[in-house]
Amino acid sequence: MGIFEYFRPPGAARDKVAIEIDLAAGVLEQCLVCRGISDQQRDERLPAAELLVHQRFDHADPSIAVFAGDREDLLRRLRSVRDRFDYRCACHSAG
Repeated sequence: MGIFEYFRPPGAARDKVAIEIDLAAGVLEQCLVCRGISDQQRDERLPAAELLVHQRFDHADPSIAVFAGDREDLLRRLRSVRDRFDYRCACHSAG
């Protein structure tokens, strides 16, 4: 563990996994220009994200090892991590 691990907020590694799954399912979107992440309220994509979670747990995917078998925590985080992102990325907001 590096020294910077001590400065990360608790749960940052778990949030990172949830964000990655939301991006893969299309719940969140990453701008091709600025690489910023935005939440355009694509709630219809949440079932796809939940399916990805179940598939990863069923196949013992190493990307979800940080959850130590706590599937419900990851399912909750799929929704909660969205709160930190705006509707548009920085370059779209700038005009």
